[in-house]
Amino acid sequence: MDRDKNDTSSNTGIAGGFAGCITRFICQPLDVLKIRFQLQVEPLSEDHMTSKYRTIVQSTRLVYKEEGLRAFWKGHNPAQVLSIIYGVSQFSSYEHTNLFLRQFEPFEQHQNARNFFCGALSGTVATVITLPLDVVRTRLISQDPNRGYKNSMQGLRMIYRHEGVKGMYRGLSPSVLQIAPLTGGQFMFYNIFGSMFRQYFNIASTETLPAVELFICGGLAGICTKLLVYPLDLAKKRLQIQGFAKSRQTFGRHFVCDNMFNCMYNIVKQEGFWGLYKGLYPALLKACFMSAFYFAIYDEMVWILNH
Repeated sequence: MDRDKNDTSSNTGIAGGFAGCITRFICQPLDVLKIRFQLQVEPLSEDHMTSKYRTIVQSTRLVYKEEGLRAFWKGHNPAQVLSIIYGVSQFSSYEHTNLFLRQFEPFEQHQNARNFFCGALSGTVATVITLPLDVVRTRLISQDPNRGYKNSMQGLRMIYRHEGVKGMYRGLSPSVLQIAPLTGGQFMFYNIFGSMFRQYFNIASTETLPAVELFICGGLAGICTKLLVYPLDLAKKRLQIQGFAKSRQTFGRHFVCDNMFNCMYNIVKQEGFWGLYKGLYPALLKACFMSAFYFAIYDEMVWILNH
């Protein structure tokens, strides 16, 4: 990041948690739409009238009509806790690893490689810590009204009671596989775009990029990395609802799979290759805005805390 030589670990942790909290609240409605699109087996098209969700506009109206405004923040509480824990652990481990690797000449000379490695490692640690919250969040968003779990705490207890530790970590394989290129690539692209802006506008490396440029850099980084790993994210969501069919009776046909490879095979077989990219549009909007707000708020928060 721009001021990583002066940042303290406490400041980076606080800034990361705050950035995650704010961006999650702003982007939660897009997350709800994305997850419901990902879990729908039927085609996402205006031509298929039997599909519950067909377009972003139609789906937004339908969710509001059937469930009210609060439905767009379903699963928000575990998502918010997830974002705070994820942000604190990700940015703290990123800064610590970055500082440690700078002691070695190869990593000091190759900034992009260092950023990628640090981002991948920090993202993996944060993902393993927060995955149970992601599982219960997915189920809260995808369950029928008045069915399933009443809240996240009850959901976690029910998952552990009926499915054990395995249920708490459904979707772990695609989560770990995607997080290295997703998080590592995000930090790498963010710094690449930042360097491009510095060269174009002739901004010194010791100066902070303006908020607009930080926002754009974060948004572009989010889009580039999301396109690479999206099928793994979709597979993760499908795996997280296995064993949850009784609470999803109004969302169309229930998808069944055994593991990550079986999941992706069944998606292509039943829904075609583009089935792997269901929900891509709201996902890209979410990735763009979330990454943009995340990095912009993080850098500004670090500056405030250090001054």
